[in-house]
Amino acid sequence: MLTKEDITVGILAGGKATRMNNKDKGLVLVNKKPLIEKILETVSENTSKIIINANRNLSTYKNYNYPVISDSLDNFQGPLSGIYSMLKSIDTDYLITLPCDCPNFSWYVIQKMIDHSNEENDVCVAHNGIRSQPVFMLVSKSKVQSLHNYLANGDRKIDIWYKQNNHKYIYFDNDTQYFDNINTTEQLNEYNSK
Repeated sequence: MLTKEDITVGILAGGKATRMNNKDKGLVLVNKKPLIEKILETVSENTSKIIINANRNLSTYKNYNYPVISDSLDNFQGPLSGIYSMLKSIDTDYLITLPCDCPNFSWYVIQKMIDHSNEENDVCVAHNGIRSQPVFMLVSKSKVQSLHNYLANGDRKIDIWYKQNNHKYIYFDNDTQYFDNINTTEQLNEYNSK
């Protein structure tokens, strides 16, 4: 059975955020606090094994005193590129990923994924009962070569990749808000008006 000691938490903050006028989503303010800071506070209460995937504002992210890993591939190749880059850098057997733009995130998500995973599955993906939430992924370091080959082939779709591997869904209630994310300026304004 896996424990949190087997896991490094990787926060994906390396996207281009085209639907938010190319702002760096990890650094946008929700209730006067950068999104990345809110995530880090939640995660750091439970583990110090944290890394951040970022491709811009690297010095700002480094100020949080966790390793910052940039994509191995140039030009914002999507979340799998960030996952691959972080997976190569960890010294634990597993990486669990989450996006930087989920303001309602809870450690419960990570704990449930750890508790319901097993060493028979190389990839575990959160599912809210309606659809998969693939950026919330627990992945074995043994998948580095598989990811490398997939990306080298020019493929980027995260759903296709995990379905080609020994994966398992971890189910959450479909009314959960843990997976809500902020993709647009309108959504950001909505959160800040609460």
